[in-house]
Amino acid sequence: MDIYSTKGVSFPNAYPKVIGAQARVDLPMRTSDARHMQPSAAQDNPERVTEGFAAVLGQTLGRVETLDTNSQRLSAQAVYAPDSVEAHEVVLAAEKARFALNLTKTVTDGLIRGYQSLTNPR
Repeated sequence: MDIYSTKGVSFPNAYPKVIGAQARVDLPMRTSDARHMQPSAAQDNPERVTEGFAAVLGQTLGRVETLDTNSQRLSAQAVYAPDSVEAHEVVLAAEKARFALNLTKTVTDGLIRGYQSLTNPR
């Protein structure tokens, strides 16, 4: 961190320069709070591939479907047994499902446009 004791700013060669004393102080970052990210003990080897693209895509679509199913279940539960579920839980589940579906659609559209641009002979 640069700390300045300023008396003003001058403009030599059309660039601003602080007039005064400058001191550089390196302050260490404290990472003692439990909320800070800590490095993991074992690093995965990036050269090792465990799953193919199709498997990862299938798992991701399964998670999107799970979010949608949970949203529908909570919505039905709110209609048939309103005292058993909180309104904010229903809204959060619906927004998570909507966001996941929109993200899936956006990624799919991008993949299709990319494939079409690669296969279109120009």
